[in-house]
Amino acid sequence: MDPSGSKEKKAVPRFASFKPLPTAPRPDRRHDSQSRDSSRRDEEPRHRSRHRNHRERDGSRERRLERKERDHGRRSEPRTRANDAQSEAVPLPTQPVKAVKEKRDEIKDEPGLFFIDRKGDIHNKIYGTLHRYSVPRYHRFGRGFILGLPRSYRIDRESVNEDALVVTTGAWRSDASRTKKRSILSKVDKQGTRLLRVRQEPESDIADAEKDFLPFSTSGSRSRREILGDVGVEDDRYGYRSIEGKAKADLDLPSDVEELSDIDSSGDQGIRMDLDEDAKRMNAELTRAVEQNPHDVGAWLKLVEHQETLLLGAGRESRVLSSAEQRSLADVKLSLYEKALKKVGQNPTIDRLLLGRLEEGAKLWDTKKLSAQWQAVLKSHSHFISLWVKYLDFRQTEFLDFTYERCLGTFFECMKLNASSSDRPEKAQIQVYLFLRMSLFMREAGFSELSAGLWQALLEFTFFHPGHSDTALADFATFWESEIPRIGEAGAKGWKSRERAFVEPKLDVMKSYIEPKDIFLSWSESENERICNARLPARSLDEPSDDPFRVILFSDLEETLSLFRSLDAADCLIDALLYYCHLPPLISQRNTNTTRTWVGDNFLQNHLIDTPDYTLKEWLHKAEEGDLERSAVLPTCFPHQNYIHTVQTLFACSGSWFSSLQLWRETNIGRESDIDADWTRRVLRLLVEANPSRDDLAEYSLSVEYACNSKEAKKYAKALLKKKPSSLRLYNCYALIECRSGNRAAAENVWATSLSMSQNFNAADKADSVLLWHAWIWHCLGTQELSRASYLLQSMPQNSIDVKSLPEPSTGITFSPANSLQIQRFLADSQEQALGRGSPAVFVAATDCLAIFSYLAHSGDLDKSLDGYTKGLARLTLQPEPYATFTTELLLQGRARLLYHHIRTSSIYKPTLIRTVLSDSIASFPHNTIFLSLFAWNESRFRIEERVRDVVRKITHTARVSTASSSSSSSSFSFSSTEVPITTHLFSIYTELHRPTYAGSTLHSVRAAFEKALHPDSSSSSSSSPVSSASNLSLWKLYILFEISRDDLRRAKHIFYRAMRACPWSKGLLFMAFSHLRAAGQDGMHFEELRRVYQVLIDKELRVHVEIDESLLDAVQEERLRHPSSSRGQGHAPIHLPEDEGGGEEDTDTNNLQ
Repeated sequence: MDPSGSKEKKAVPRFASFKPLPTAPRPDRRHDSQSRDSSRRDEEPRHRSRHRNHRERDGSRERRLERKERDHGRRSEPRTRANDAQSEAVPLPTQPVKAVKEKRDEIKDEPGLFFIDRKGDIHNKIYGTLHRYSVPRYHRFGRGFILGLPRSYRIDRESVNEDALVVTTGAWRSDASRTKKRSILSKVDKQGTRLLRVRQEPESDIADAEKDFLPFSTSGSRSRREILGDVGVEDDRYGYRSIEGKAKADLDLPSDVEELSDIDSSGDQGIRMDLDEDAKRMNAELTRAVEQNPHDVGAWLKLVEHQETLLLGAGRESRVLSSAEQRSLADVKLSLYEKALKKVGQNPTIDRLLLGRLEEGAKLWDTKKLSAQWQAVLKSHSHFISLWVKYLDFRQTEFLDFTYERCLGTFFECMKLNASSSDRPEKAQIQVYLFLRMSLFMREAGFSELSAGLWQALLEFTFFHPGHSDTALADFATFWESEIPRIGEAGAKGWKSRERAFVEPKLDVMKSYIEPKDIFLSWSESENERICNARLPARSLDEPSDDPFRVILFSDLEETLSLFRSLDAADCLIDALLYYCHLPPLISQRNTNTTRTWVGDNFLQNHLIDTPDYTLKEWLHKAEEGDLERSAVLPTCFPHQNYIHTVQTLFACSGSWFSSLQLWRETNIGRESDIDADWTRRVLRLLVEANPSRDDLAEYSLSVEYACNSKEAKKYAKALLKKKPSSLRLYNCYALIECRSGNRAAAENVWATSLSMSQNFNAADKADSVLLWHAWIWHCLGTQELSRASYLLQSMPQNSIDVKSLPEPSTGITFSPANSLQIQRFLADSQEQALGRGSPAVFVAATDCLAIFSYLAHSGDLDKSLDGYTKGLARLTLQPEPYATFTTELLLQGRARLLYHHIRTSSIYKPTLIRTVLSDSIASFPHNTIFLSLFAWNESRFRIEERVRDVVRKITHTARVSTASSSSSSSSFSFSSTEVPITTHLFSIYTELHRPTYAGSTLHSVRAAFEKALHPDSSSSSSSSPVSSASNLSLWKLYILFEISRDDLRRAKHIFYRAMRACPWSKGLLFMAFSHLRAAGQDGMHFEELRRVYQVLIDKELRVHVEIDESLLDAVQEERLRHPSSSRGQGHAPIHLPEDEGGGEEDTDTNNLQ
């Protein structure tokens, strides 16, 4: 009823009611509000009356539906009793149908009842949708079916979406999808980007400017605003009749900030704000740039890379692209690449466009078309070595067309092309990289003798050439065919040595043979035994001699040696040899931008596959239970290294600091491995003799000797010191060997004696004395002898010390002002000399000693010690490259070591300071595993684990973006096949496996980490190598071992087949079927499956030492068919290889192995 009591019948609401009313004198606010509420309550029963009158014509069935809805409306709409009574008292119209039609015609003919509204309802901008109470009531009918559509289409009532109808098709839906739609997090992705702006205050008038005070709020209190009629959108925020059905969610915004919708109104004009405006503007600018300069390859690459940003849109960069979106994006990029290739013409950097086109085409084309495209590109652009290397990646990982001989031929094609190209700085590096890839490929395919023989021949030919002559190859053929000891073998002296030692024939006694009762178990044991005996080439007189691949002839080496005759590749060969032996790289400022990048190469970092019995438990290094203080695994336990290896890491104590040789020692010493540790250390010894000026190589060789045998290492150190008595670096290594062996007194005597002797050395040799002081001081810090460390610092200016005068550990720390000044002056002079000589190790050692001095002088104040590093970093900014970058990373590693020492020895420290310092180091060198490991260790001591995931996610994403952007400006050839180093992916998996359950670690999170590593670009379609990390053998082996550790052989088999497709050259990976996946139950591999895997070894031409006769296999299979009970439920289904889509379900297998 009308509050005024009027009984006059009101007109039916029409669209004209939304027309703005003429301005009238403003009534009282409260009275106006009550009138609107009363009017709204009167409209509701009339709406219901009209609809009941309309449905009354359809009979009793419609009346029953109407009563049901009316009851439902009473229950669903909160009203007062008085309003209920009013609404029920409205009589129903009973006019006949004919009268209703006549009345409708009269209304239609009456002028002024309808008008065209070009502005719309202004309240739609306030509520964001139609006014709920102005929409007549209705109900849906037909169980979700839609009129005019087939019955397979229906409205999905389970979809959580209040703003739109979701139409689905299909007879059923999986429980997973239903759960996903009902998930509590299902609306998270639907929340778009919120636009905020500073709340616009009303313009002040002249009277406000004349006031003698400034009000705290220009709007005043809420009650005052109601009196003045200034009630804004904020009223609707708390309205009980919000358009959202409930009170609006609190946005938790400051009082001076408001949310801005995508339509910002200004008067009567509506200006739509496009969230993707910046991306579209950038796309227009890049398009304009390529149109103005179509020969600019960099501009084309930027335009191509921007297409992904354009597709994702603003605020959605992290969302996952669907398969259809990825293919659509690849199609767009492919068309841009093809357009660019037509425009740029003969550009020297056109190979980037060709590679990008092939990489995008790999996502759309089948294998046959992709191979044809590669052949066409190489035929027309055969002079680009970058294309050949990427083609090599394609050939090595393409399962269907792969054979050993065909891939080996591609290696030689690439090497011949590079050897015949014009001279350029990176020519030798590319040739050595190709040779390293080829030798690892041979060894992983089973041809270890040929692989090792090539290295022996190339090292002898490069470092032990007796002279420069035109008959070098013929002379070397004579040397090789004489079968005297070659480099790495016992008694070898080198090609140029005149000593000739005779090698006794070797007899290999085989203990394992094939047994038909368990044919594949006995065959795998026999094969493993022969693999261990065939790591080096055999002699013609060795027994047994029935294997023709055991003896390597000169004809097998001649083609490779001829490709290195005119190259100066000595230093690169030493770097590559360390990668071949899976030793940590010897990094210096010389190779920081070249061979250092090989650390993350998927084809080179395959340490775990060469050790068949290496387990997941060894890799994890689980923390001991019950140790709450050390509940997190020590950061030094992560086995894969990607940092600069120094004397401190090469001779590190277990647990005290990062050990460079930890993984190599675990996988190759005292166990079956493809790498012969004794052969490796003997090779390094001969290389040290051939390079007497390289003290860094001598230090490295000593560390490998110490890892193999500490007693032999001491003898070798003394032998080196006799040849180089003025090398303080070798004295330092000898002291560290004594110290790590437990002979502390001997180590201190070596340090003190060598420092006293250095007084008579020349200035260049004497400058290295800081390295000895630095090592000695750190030894005292490690044993908590702070008084001795302070005494050593005070003795540095004199550069000599008496061991007997060393104080007791319990003595206090004192620094007089004079001593402090002398220490600082001496170390500052050492820094200057190091910068002048270009010696990074000396500069870092001096800066480190300055920081330690501040740390001890201020009672362990970490902030004071960090100031020394800050000053040292500031001085490096003025140095040239690559010295500045290399020394900066080395100095940050020293700072991280002091942080680690402080955390372990001090009970009071600031976690935020540690986090800030490590984050700064990660920002500068994101893939350095020292910084990553320490950061993860520091965060694991608290309850916030997401920081580690965020850091890993950020550096992997940033690496892809930076690689894409740098590809447009850099012209140097990239050796690595990946954008993100494999060590970073392994670190992500390692931390996920060690993350506790309460922090969110589950089986699914670990598997997601593996899949992310195998397919780092699965969430996007950014241009990357088609190989990605899926070509890393260690990664696949760990994935299989993880599933086996969870007793899920079915999933482990599925991962194994994916690994087989991705890495068809790896015999060790295929051999896991016989060693780890052999049938132990229903889900294991049975005879039929193992036979087909064995056939893959034969078809791909991989090395098999003991071949199984086909008749024997047929006889065993017939026997199993006659006695099926003996097979214990073994199946006969063929093997299916799944398409590698990044972790699909097991039932998506395609491509029958047969």
